[in-house]
Amino acid sequence: MYEQLYPCDHCGGRGTVGFSQRVVAEIGQPGFDYGKFGRDAGPPKIGDVTPRPPFAPQTEKLACIHCADCGMSTPWVPIGSDEPAALNEAARIWNRRLARPKLTEGDLRDLIEKELGACDMQMVIDMLARNTEEWETRGPIFAMLAQRLVDASVSTIESWPIDPVLQDAARYRKLVQLAKWVDIDGERYVQFPKIPTPREHDDCLFEDRIALAVDGMPDRDRW
Repeated sequence: MYEQLYPCDHCGGRGTVGFSQRVVAEIGQPGFDYGKFGRDAGPPKIGDVTPRPPFAPQTEKLACIHCADCGMSTPWVPIGSDEPAALNEAARIWNRRLARPKLTEGDLRDLIEKELGACDMQMVIDMLARNTEEWETRGPIFAMLAQRLVDASVSTIESWPIDPVLQDAARYRKLVQLAKWVDIDGERYVQFPKIPTPREHDDCLFEDRIALAVDGMPDRDRW
């Protein structure tokens, strides 16, 4: 799943899914093509999903995880008949290849001198996860940082309700995932699915009834 992919170990870019295809038969085998779609085609290329003509040799679909910025990629994984399983395998390879740098004391000092807010929570958790030594010295510093994050979170909750916003954002993402393109009279439109709402929700508020209907839909495909 996209939300479980770590940033690129080379440049910190975002990991994304890539698809391609390759000839099944190898050089010397009867099914190999020594022309345009065989030996001259080279290794698989990201985005090469164009269907081959009937006379071309048989190909198999491939998937990988690659960095959208620097191009670092995992090995190609055959899709076969189960695309989600292939993507999960590529994601496990992507997350195993990371070698995160060790935390230094200078990183902690710079962070202490900075005004912390609730948005810095992931950065502090990342520094805590990367620390592998000097817990006796850095432990109290992490405790101080955690207390500042708690104080900032409490202030944020009192000023703005975060949880309803996140829930509405998840419902919006589900609707976008289930939307489809439709062509009507030569024009392209976005069509959202019809969402049933049971009669027992008639007494609910308008927004609550819509939220319950969307929550009852099947979960979106995370890939």
